[in-house]
Amino acid sequence: MAKEKKKLLILAVMEILRKETDFTHTLRQAAIIERLNRDFNLTCTRKSVRQNLGDLQDAGYPVKFNHGWYYDHEFSPAELDYLLDCALSGGHMSDEERSSLVSRLKALGGDCYKAVADVQRRRPATSQFLSNTAVLRRAIAEGKQVTFRYGDWDVDKELHPRKAPNGRAKNYRVNPYYIVGTNGRTYLICNVDKHEDLCHFRVDRIMNAEVAARSAKDITSVTGEAPDLSEYLCNHPYMYSGETQTFRLRVDRSAINDVLDWFGTDLEFSKVTETTAECEVQSDPVSMDFWLRRYGEHAVLV
Repeated sequence: MAKEKKKLLILAVMEILRKETDFTHTLRQAAIIERLNRDFNLTCTRKSVRQNLGDLQDAGYPVKFNHGWYYDHEFSPAELDYLLDCALSGGHMSDEERSSLVSRLKALGGDCYKAVADVQRRRPATSQFLSNTAVLRRAIAEGKQVTFRYGDWDVDKELHPRKAPNGRAKNYRVNPYYIVGTNGRTYLICNVDKHEDLCHFRVDRIMNAEVAARSAKDITSVTGEAPDLSEYLCNHPYMYSGETQTFRLRVDRSAINDVLDWFGTDLEFSKVTETTAECEVQSDPVSMDFWLRRYGEHAVLV
């Protein structure tokens, strides 16, 4: 075999296994040889194939044997199903961006992976979502402030920037700290430069984000200490701004699922009876009001 084809052989073997095999779909050496000839116009012996399989294993590639050779994919089918559902249900990406992401996720499972149905939620989308996310991540990594405009959707189904008192588009300057996903949406946790507390913005409604030259304030100068991000999300279940307060609830035990879903598992229950229990939760007032409107049939403030 020519030297160039010898170099290609190991790559071809790897591609065949990655694309056509998994734990339950394996290939024997004879089948690999047949596909090398059919798909890559390469001819070789069993010894050559076995040597290349061994070299791939020695190099740390996830090539394994179980009644045949297979590629041990980075994600299981169940994990890929979950990732695809996240891509399809959240993020507010444009159709083109979402289609590209979904295709690449499916490719990680090879031909053996049968994806879940591509059921997309019909939500407003902006072509700037991924590009703005990249800008925000870079600003966070570099410890820089970020500037942007923030929009609202209108009846024309277009995103319009909020206006300053002079009628012009309002410019925001913030100190960015985290990008988080919750309730199927993506948020920037940050501090508006002229204020002294944390707040958040929907990333899909950010427009024209740019990394600023000025360094961002350290988050400890805003909060006094590094915040517990999980606690922040639990304390703002509907992601409204506002000072966190303590609320005491009496809830039907049939609603315990909903309490834990929205406020987290750190809370404690007391005065437990066969039908009700009480607990204290942390929340901003607007989120608490929304939660009670939804679950008020099974929960009251006490």
